[in-house]
Amino acid sequence: MKDFIRKTLFVLGVLLALAFIYLIRGIFLYLIIAILLAYLLYGPLRWLRQHRVPRALAVAIVFLGLIIVIAGIIALITPVIYHETAQLAREIPGALTSLENRLNSLLQQSFPESTVQFGFKNTFVQMLDSVRQNLPATIQQSFLFVSRTISGSVTFVLGLVLIPLMCYYFLVDAEKFKHSFKLLFPQTYNERIETTISQMNVMLGNYVRGQLTLSFIMAVLVTIGLSIFQVKYALLLGLIAGVAELIPMVGPILGFIPAALLALAISPAKLLWVVILYAGLHLLENNVLVPRIMGHNMDLHPMTVIVAMMIGAQVLGVLGVLIALPVTAAGKIALNVLVFRRQEFALAAAQDGCPDGESQKPD
Repeated sequence: MKDFIRKTLFVLGVLLALAFIYLIRGIFLYLIIAILLAYLLYGPLRWLRQHRVPRALAVAIVFLGLIIVIAGIIALITPVIYHETAQLAREIPGALTSLENRLNSLLQQSFPESTVQFGFKNTFVQMLDSVRQNLPATIQQSFLFVSRTISGSVTFVLGLVLIPLMCYYFLVDAEKFKHSFKLLFPQTYNERIETTISQMNVMLGNYVRGQLTLSFIMAVLVTIGLSIFQVKYALLLGLIAGVAELIPMVGPILGFIPAALLALAISPAKLLWVVILYAGLHLLENNVLVPRIMGHNMDLHPMTVIVAMMIGAQVLGVLGVLIALPVTAAGKIALNVLVFRRQEFALAAAQDGCPDGESQKPD
């Protein structure tokens, strides 16, 4: 009975903590971004630490390297993306007309008596006209909203500025944070807390770095493939495919749709090649890239993933969809080890791949 009461109180405490997090989700969002960024940077940080670089200096080097990489990527692809986006905006009406004519012709051949007609171009033009007409009022309303919620605007700006700072302290003082967290629980829970943190960090570190690596590879492969098949806007479509890859399950489909529509507007044969390309990349991803890059199994049922994504979208929008899978997997690890104890883990606290699993060495 005592064990049941203790576990019940723990579950209630977790629920209260989640409710509190929901209430401050606007602020907690920046913390999540900082933590995910820390997991991304821990790989090169660990390599520097293994070569006896002082921790603070290693963190500074990693941050500087990240800034250089991001600035280089932006400098290389921004002009091309801007050109392709501007060109696509000019050619959308013509592409929609071509797509509309092809679909109407196919519909007429299949159902000669049907009077249904596709009207993509008219719908698109009406949407643009509506945006253009309502733009002044929308700008005015947005300005009034921002001026009336200046505190929210200040929080937003501070959050963007403080994300790198929070990430820095998370990397530098991760062991202190872990020790403070352990003080919240009875000492008898120390072993299970160590195990939980180790398991979470290994899983989250692999997931964040692996998912970003996978997205980058898929973006490059899609860009190269579309360029070979002479599909316009290959770099833009590759970037869309890479970003969509971050969304579990439905991401590859979302990345495929724009390429399929543009290919269909050119010719049905071009669409066939695009379908073959994306199908081949999907097989390559599932059978080669995912097992080698991700290197772990979150052990989540597909229904659990779907529900988690829906909850994440409801609470945090697009970012909620992106972090739903790792957060759910981390929660499952915590419940298994701390509450249900369905598995008895025998892992040491110091594990590779986690920001706070590194043994402390004198700098």
